[in-house]
Amino acid sequence: MQFFTGKVYFELRSAFDKHPDEQKFIVYGNASAETVWSRYLAAENGDVAGSPKYLFYTSDYSKQSALLTEKFQVRKAGGGVVFKGDELLVMKRNGVFDIPKGHLDKGETIEECAVREVEEETGVKAEIEELLHETFHTYIYKKKHVLKHTYWYKMKATENDQELIPQTEEGIETLEWMKINEVKNKVWKNTYKSIKEVFELCGV
Repeated sequence: MQFFTGKVYFELRSAFDKHPDEQKFIVYGNASAETVWSRYLAAENGDVAGSPKYLFYTSDYSKQSALLTEKFQVRKAGGGVVFKGDELLVMKRNGVFDIPKGHLDKGETIEECAVREVEEETGVKAEIEELLHETFHTYIYKKKHVLKHTYWYKMKATENDQELIPQTEEGIETLEWMKINEVKNKVWKNTYKSIKEVFELCGV
């Protein structure tokens, strides 16, 4: 289990599954959900220097990851990278490059959510090809600690000549079909770590 606060990275991992880059982390052995939660709350309260990466090993991963998840209000979301030939759809949301995504509505599947959000935020009708990645990040909403679980899909536009319609009420300023080999040069300095991970799984 791993999540990102926007500044600090946390990973809970089985003690029997050593991380190949362990030396890059601040490591806690024999950790429990309470260990992670305590360190997370300290980080949220500013008791942290820089942007550290924490790695917690536990001998009972299933139990401790479940207990840790219960401490958050979990919200699921779906989104995706939409392809049109050798181009992919990129948006700028609140001044930062992003890709379409949004929260799961009651009664829909996560796949239906991803397709709906793409169309609502961009005007583009698309279909899912495959699940690319799942990401977790935290934020505080109305004094509650929220863990957002996002499912990212590789998608394909159903038609090539669809009009791009940014959902301005969601902070979307621009939409652009961008060549795959142009994404790093144009996007990398002004996007989120999780978005870079999703792009890289698409061959960027």
